[in-house]
Amino acid sequence: MTARKYESPLRDAQAEETRERLFEAARALLVDGGLDALTLPRLAKAAGVSVPTVYRHFPTMDALVEALLAWIRPLVGQTPERLFCPPEALPRLPLENFARFEDNAAVLRPLMESRAFNRVRVASMRDRARRAAALLAPAAPGWRERELEAKGGVIWALASPQTWRWLGETWGLETAEAARAASWAIETLVAALAAGPVEPKTRRKSPRKKRSTRP
Repeated sequence: MTARKYESPLRDAQAEETRERLFEAARALLVDGGLDALTLPRLAKAAGVSVPTVYRHFPTMDALVEALLAWIRPLVGQTPERLFCPPEALPRLPLENFARFEDNAAVLRPLMESRAFNRVRVASMRDRARRAAALLAPAAPGWRERELEAKGGVIWALASPQTWRWLGETWGLETAEAARAASWAIETLVAALAAGPVEPKTRRKSPRKKRSTRP
């Protein structure tokens, strides 16, 4: 006979409350000092809990950063439900989300520079590509699945925090300017997909002149 697992709603609620307090404390540490300021002992002190309590929730720094990424996604519009919308709604993503990125920049930037950020992205890479292709397919006749995966990568990249950051820090655009530019590019690409593949133009060879045999 297997032992029944004891479940306590009160204990679960307390654990969730502690976890939320840890996230808020981690956010404050990131805002004050970036990723270097965030360590598990410092997090324990900032949240007012013991170090073993922190380790129960996050055994490693990578586990903490991954959990923080999951926690911040809804705040910056990066949930799958928001991102993987119908093609006609895709141009709205930068308009809605770039301002969210800016509002949470002090937390988002250091998280984007962490090893865990890239690992999380790579882990879901194929799933995201297939999902993007499936969403685009009904509005993009004539394209092969692999082509839609490639085009979808460009479209969703334009709505990403990386593009927001690059347009601001490297191209000098204000957040609203960057959002409008990215939205225009997405709308243009979606329209091009709807028009179908364009066959590359082949250069027509001009007829060769016959060499004269006259002396």
